[in-house]
Amino acid sequence: MATKKISMADFHSDPELAAHVARGLEVARALDAKAPTLPHSMTFTSLEFVEFVSEMTPKRVELLRAAVKKAQSISELAVTVRREQSAVSKDVTRLAKLGLLKVEEVANAGHGRKKLVVPVAESISFSANFALP
Repeated sequence: MATKKISMADFHSDPELAAHVARGLEVARALDAKAPTLPHSMTFTSLEFVEFVSEMTPKRVELLRAAVKKAQSISELAVTVRREQSAVSKDVTRLAKLGLLKVEEVANAGHGRKKLVVPVAESISFSANFALP
């Protein structure tokens, strides 16, 4: 199997790689500056966290996992997760309000426009600290 070497020119010529590098630099600069918050991250208060966790049902987690793999329309997502399109649409709306997904309207060749569900990040991680009395 042949391997391909990636050069700095690849990072400058590929918009997706360039955007990824730019986000990484923003985070690195914020870490160096000991910024109170990091770019491209969300912080919740304890009450917001409780609300957030209550919104993350098993079906929504499954939907989020499917959406993070690749951008799909709501109907395509419904097929992927084997659920009714109306239920998936409602869950996509909730996940978008939580900031975990976004919905973009794009051209649908020969059929007008369609809504595409796009992940906001390549990965999402959660961590929590609890103070015990």
